[in-house]
Amino acid sequence: SLSGFAFLFAEVVDYCLKKDGLEDRLHELGLPVGARVLDLYCCRENRNRRETRLLPMLNFISQTVWRQLFGHSAELLKGQDHDNEYMLNDKALVVNRFISVPRDFGAVNCGAYVAGIVEGVLRSAEFPAAASAHTVDEPNGGTSTTILVRFEESVMARERRLSS
Repeated sequence: SLSGFAFLFAEVVDYCLKKDGLEDRLHELGLPVGARVLDLYCCRENRNRRETRLLPMLNFISQTVWRQLFGHSAELLKGQDHDNEYMLNDKALVVNRFISVPRDFGAVNCGAYVAGIVEGVLRSAEFPAAASAHTVDEPNGGTSTTILVRFEESVMARERRLSS
């Protein structure tokens, strides 16, 4: 249930606040969760094959995985500056909804946990990448969370090789 998750996640954040580097710790906690999410989905759906292409894998995460975890899909965007950057945008990320971080910690984004999950899914599927969470101001006055995914050059080389 949502209330159970909110309580447990608030306790995890409280625990991480007592240590140094809140976002780094949340990211580290998300990595093994992502690996398990991919394993669980493959077992549930009897998927004996994995995605080998970049865009189908990102669509799988933004649609299927996001819907399983959060009840809705995320918006998948291509980075404008670099070819190896993609973004997953969520306007109502549940991990940021119920958490209040003390002001002296500054602009902490608990979406780092979700970035860890995304990175864990990608690394388990043999798509080495680094994921980070960022808060983005929306034009209508609200905020959204964007997970920035930077793939390693080996992934981009494999993608170029498969497309030719």
